[in-house]
Amino acid sequence: MHKSLIEVAKEEVITNPHEIFSITYKNEKYWVKKARATQSKWNHRFFYFLFPFDALIPSESKTGVQCIEHETSKLDIFRAHGINTPAVIYKNDEFFILEDCGETLNTLTRDKSISEEKMYYYMDKLLFELAKIHKVGLYHGGAQTRNFTYKEAKVYAIDLEESFNPNIDIKVLQFRDFTLLLLSFVKIRVNFDLDYNYVIRKYVELSGNKEVLKKLKNIANKTSFLIYLSELKFIKKVLGSDVKGFSKLLKILKSL
Repeated sequence: MHKSLIEVAKEEVITNPHEIFSITYKNEKYWVKKARATQSKWNHRFFYFLFPFDALIPSESKTGVQCIEHETSKLDIFRAHGINTPAVIYKNDEFFILEDCGETLNTLTRDKSISEEKMYYYMDKLLFELAKIHKVGLYHGGAQTRNFTYKEAKVYAIDLEESFNPNIDIKVLQFRDFTLLLLSFVKIRVNFDLDYNYVIRKYVELSGNKEVLKKLKNIANKTSFLIYLSELKFIKKVLGSDVKGFSKLLKILKSL
């Protein structure tokens, strides 16, 4: 008697040490994600205490069970609004199963030999999907290239486990999304300069959010001291990679 997909997944959850892994069942690929608690790193929370920028808002702490419930519910909500996300095949308190939706955009864009044409093709697709999320009054929470995938000419939103204090305005969380996306572009290593003016204009065009450029320039103009601090050796030692990247992004924004 053949095992079911759920039986195969349950056995693999016990033996596989990874929190997220793929399995193949009847020649189809699926992804299994185990329950895992989430919380912001201490240096992230400390940095946000010192410099309370929207882009640095730390996420809520949740148990593994709460994360599964939050993420699977959000995936269903996104799909109901026409946003590309993988379908939830099965869930319990220990893990859930998702259909495969291709490679992450982080994987596809980190190849140094990628052409400008291909890079902007992926970026346009990603910006289109993020704008769809925002136009229906939702937010991603971790809108970086590693949390979007590409398959059959479509970009999919994944890893929706981040949540925030419900009192935070949705516009703030959407601005955080876009800033995180810019931050992930900063980390891409390619043989040409990315046009951040183009990225921002494209997002504004797709989302209708005309306040973004003004807010980005506002932050850059007010944070020269942050750029200075981030270059100090003793400060650098306690900064996480995201905060270091944020400092680099501020330099770029000041030049726009």
